Amino acid sequence: MNNFVKGILVGVGVGLIIAPMKGDQMRKLVSERFGELRGYLPENEQLDVYKSQVTDRVTQTAGNLKDYAQQAATTVKSSANNLSNIAQNAGSTLKSSGKDIADTTKDAVNSNNNTL
Repeated sequence: MNNFVKGILVGVGVGLIIAPMKGDQMRKLVSERFGELRGYLPENEQLDVYKSQVTDRVTQTAGNLKDYAQQAATTVKSSANNLSNIAQNAGSTLKSSGKDIADTTKDAVNSNNNTL
C-alpha cells in the first residue's frame, strides 16, 4: 500500500508540473489534492493497529517455523539413531551368519575328509 500511495503522489506531482498554471493556482491545486489524498490514508492510530497486527502475525509465524524446524531436527536425529542401530544389528547378524557358514563349511569339509 505504501508504494501505491507513493505512485499516486508521483503521478499527481508530474501532472501538476506539466499542467500550464500560474504559481498561485498550482499551489492551491496541490494543496487541495494533497488534502484529498490524506483523506484516503488511515489515521496514525489505525496504522499503529495494523503495524501491531502484522508484527504479531510475523512473530507467531516465526515461532511456528522455529517449532517445525525443531521437530524436523528431532525427527531426523531420531531416524539417524534408528538407522545406526539397524546397521549395527545388521552388521552383527551378518558377522554371526558368516561365522556360522564358515563353521558349517569347516564341519562339512572335515566330515568329508573323514569319510574318504
